[in-house]
Amino acid sequence: MSKKEKIVVLGAGMGGLSAGYFLARTGKYEVTVIEKAPVVGGLSGSFKHNGFVLDYGAHKIYSVIPNIMDEIADLMGERLLKVTKKNRIFLKGNLLDYPLQIGNLSKALGFQTFLKLGFGYALTFMQGLFDRSPASSYEEYVVKKFGRTTYELVFEPLADKVWGEPSTLHPDMASTRIPASSGLDVILRLLGIKKESAETSAKFFYYPRKGFQDFSDILKEKIQEMGGKVIVNVNPESVQKTDGRINAVNVTVNKESLHFPCDYLISSVPLSDLGQLIFAGQDEEFSKAVKSLQFRHLILVYIFVKKPLVLDDQWIFFPEREFIFSRIFEQKQMNPESGPPDKTAICCDFTCREDSWQWNSKDKVLIDKCMEGLVKGGFILSEDVIDHLVVRFLNFYPRYDLNYKEKIEGVTRKLQQFNNLLLTGRIGMYNYNNVDHCFDMGKFIAENLEKGKMPNEVWRELDHRISNYKIVD
Repeated sequence: MSKKEKIVVLGAGMGGLSAGYFLARTGKYEVTVIEKAPVVGGLSGSFKHNGFVLDYGAHKIYSVIPNIMDEIADLMGERLLKVTKKNRIFLKGNLLDYPLQIGNLSKALGFQTFLKLGFGYALTFMQGLFDRSPASSYEEYVVKKFGRTTYELVFEPLADKVWGEPSTLHPDMASTRIPASSGLDVILRLLGIKKESAETSAKFFYYPRKGFQDFSDILKEKIQEMGGKVIVNVNPESVQKTDGRINAVNVTVNKESLHFPCDYLISSVPLSDLGQLIFAGQDEEFSKAVKSLQFRHLILVYIFVKKPLVLDDQWIFFPEREFIFSRIFEQKQMNPESGPPDKTAICCDFTCREDSWQWNSKDKVLIDKCMEGLVKGGFILSEDVIDHLVVRFLNFYPRYDLNYKEKIEGVTRKLQQFNNLLLTGRIGMYNYNNVDHCFDMGKFIAENLEKGKMPNEVWRELDHRISNYKIVD
């Protein structure tokens, strides 16, 4: 029996666990996944609070990538619930169905504004007959496809709340997030002439019965059942490297020094952490490139209400700036058993920069602003609130600025000096994606390494693959 090659995976979020699972499943590798935190899952996890099982924001399982949903269904079986999707947009005091319908859209906006949207698109359509140049920013991408009135009403304020000034965002940010191919596409759907497809809107999704943490937990269980290791509370200290290869990872676990030899290293941790491990802060060019990559920080404000349920939706988007949050999410809409029968929890989520007033505000200020918005929108009464909680995460969303491609190419060139290194996951690859994409990355890496492809070749092919990922709400 041939000796198994050793693979160390840095990080046990969804990216790292997925890679570990598919690699262990091949039977060819000795897999060790190491994680700094005391639990696996990262932000694709859950926690308990006063009788509730709460996710870190609104997570769902849905994919249009071939075979990925079959893989997840086989993995989780009866641990999955199938949930009919309902989400809406709150605009001008009205809840608008998503996908949008022409009746409630015209009623909510008023006939005059509705006509302006139509005229705005007509003008854009005519201009597009003569201007075929590619968009240079998120703003230009949306205006070219939908018209300036639609951009200023919905896309600009929501994009500004989530990612910051849209004129400084790369058009990739829009092409990834917006499923419609054009304003005409939207109009045809509004009129019912063109039907929604699985590529543009999910009619249902899947959700782990015990909370999203269960998806991460079962991946950990399966890795261990197949002979792999998943070790938490690990502090990576350094790597050993010779002749363009990383040979081992040195760590401490509970003050004990450990040494993990590796034939391959797969990283899902932040690029700054990986760079510190590999270059020990001695490569100024790499450090400068990594520091220039932009992120948005995430704030979650949980408002607990003495009512069985508050919403009719799983989540609702709020594009208008008068609301601090860009989305609200009700945990019990995923599974009513995730909280006490007479209480519910609304999660208000929003993103910001580290120097923003939101990030630097005290929890009470954020709680008051969220409660104010929920009351103003008619979702709750302030006297019904019984508890609240604020959770913050650094560097949650990669933010594609206008030069992000050049920056990430510079980082990649440095890391690809090592011919047994691969990256995966949202943060590890600096790629804006969802859970199903991380799962697909792990599968792709395992299948191609098993075929005997070199890591740099797999990396190049994976870069191309992830450039075609779409986010489907």
